[in-house]
Amino acid sequence: MLEDDSDDRYLTTEMLNELGIDVEVSFFSSSTDLFEHLSDEEKPALILVDYNASPENGPDVLKKIKNDPACNDIPVIILSDSDHPKFRKKCYALGASSYIRKPDKLSDTKQKIGTFFKYWFEVAEV
Repeated sequence: MLEDDSDDRYLTTEMLNELGIDVEVSFFSSSTDLFEHLSDEEKPALILVDYNASPENGPDVLKKIKNDPACNDIPVIILSDSDHPKFRKKCYALGASSYIRKPDKLSDTKQKIGTFFKYWFEVAEV
């Protein structure tokens, strides 16, 4: 998960623990760190990218991943504070597997995280 906000990283970890979802999440605070990790042999099942990542933003990171033959089959999910259609369209056009708007309320965050991980690890084949 590429997320530079330590509060969002903490919240994600706490929600996974509360929901009893046993999944290993590696957090990266910069796109540079993420790409270093992706050069390792073991690839992640999926990648979550904050739209406002740095030094490269989410669409730039997505484009690089999808243009890399070693990683382009990994599902990439973009997380954003915005529900603006132009941002969603751009991400889907670049190959995002999903675009998720971050909720404003804690209860909505818990439900969205639970639904997300249930779908990706119990329904979808990754």
